[in-house]
Amino acid sequence: MKKEKMFYGWWVVLGCVLITTTMVPSVMSMANKFLIPFTTEMGVSRGAFTFSNTILQIMGIFLAPFVTKKLAKGNIRRMQSISIIVFALAYASYGLVQNVYQHYAISFVIGISYLNAAIIPVSIIITNWFQKKRGLAMSIAMAGIGVGGFIFSPLVTMWLSHYGWRTTYFIFAAIILTVCLPVSLFLIKKQPSDKGLQPYGANEVDANQTKAVKQQLTISTKDSFTKSFFIILIIGMICNGIINSGALGQFPPALEELHGPAISASIISLYSLIGVGGKLLLGWINDKFGIKVSILFGCTAFALAFVCILFGQNIIFAYAMAVVFGLGNAIGTVIPPLVTSAIYGPEQYGDVYGYVSSATQIGLSIGSLAVAATFDMTGSYSSAWIVLAILSVVTMYSWLTAYRKSRQFSATPINE
Repeated sequence: MKKEKMFYGWWVVLGCVLITTTMVPSVMSMANKFLIPFTTEMGVSRGAFTFSNTILQIMGIFLAPFVTKKLAKGNIRRMQSISIIVFALAYASYGLVQNVYQHYAISFVIGISYLNAAIIPVSIIITNWFQKKRGLAMSIAMAGIGVGGFIFSPLVTMWLSHYGWRTTYFIFAAIILTVCLPVSLFLIKKQPSDKGLQPYGANEVDANQTKAVKQQLTISTKDSFTKSFFIILIIGMICNGIINSGALGQFPPALEELHGPAISASIISLYSLIGVGGKLLLGWINDKFGIKVSILFGCTAFALAFVCILFGQNIIFAYAMAVVFGLGNAIGTVIPPLVTSAIYGPEQYGDVYGYVSSATQIGLSIGSLAVAATFDMTGSYSSAWIVLAILSVVTMYSWLTAYRKSRQFSATPINE
């Protein structure tokens, strides 16, 4: 009997993993690795360097809807490939700057090319390729972010120590170009029809799949923007950005203040590693039990992380925080595309996800700064953790309510 070949969509997932593993950490978890050597040589403040990241977020807020629509309707391989080249060249040019203002100018270019090359095209491509096991495929693709942080953290530290920050930018850029460009050109395909295939699970007819296929809204995407479910969805995305930024940005200094740098580093490593498995677990839960259960699981775990850090002076609670935060932090990258596709379906996804991404970016730009400001005013993180725990519940309620309210506009309304 002839052995059935592996579905090509899983090769697409592998390509997406390679992109999220290399490109995303360069502007997220690894960006501040350059902070101290850059500010020391240039004689500027840490805030001045960090403003480059603010520029990247601003690009996401204003351009994500336009970029998403273009990618969904256009030649995604061409746009992504050109953007990867531009991104890599711009990232390498960070190593040539003579002042912080040149760094800012390059950040504008990187912000635009990043939108066209990384998270947004990955979410569109995975949504196109998978009806069944979409949650697993999306979580695997996004797990690359944590894997990349784990791999590149010691490498970038070593490069900075041996070669300096300028050469490190060159090395990182070369890796991004070498890995991502061939993936975009030769491995990733925008949709199954490009390979004469159908989405994974398209031919399987069961109760859950029938529900998913018939989820398409009966109203136009434009009309949906005036409906309460879309507004509630956007509120949830903003809150999601706030809680993720607040946690990821301020857990490290809070832990170091409580237990010193060594224990803080071990806890951060723990929740980073658990986060990789947490993304895979959340994707499995979504595929097995549906979007509502995955929202409940992810947001509850995230809220518990803030409860645990409230009692973080006790080392047991500090490590407990690492566990539940690792399990829950997938809501920042995995749930937004899944809940959007659960509400709108693949045909309308590309017109909507840009607004979802913009809302998330707004929250990301607020969260860490607000928590830091709270600490500066009160001398404690406690009130901030309480607020973020509440916002985690608000995020959960918003997503669940948006999904439920959207069903009255679905092709086959679902009584849930």
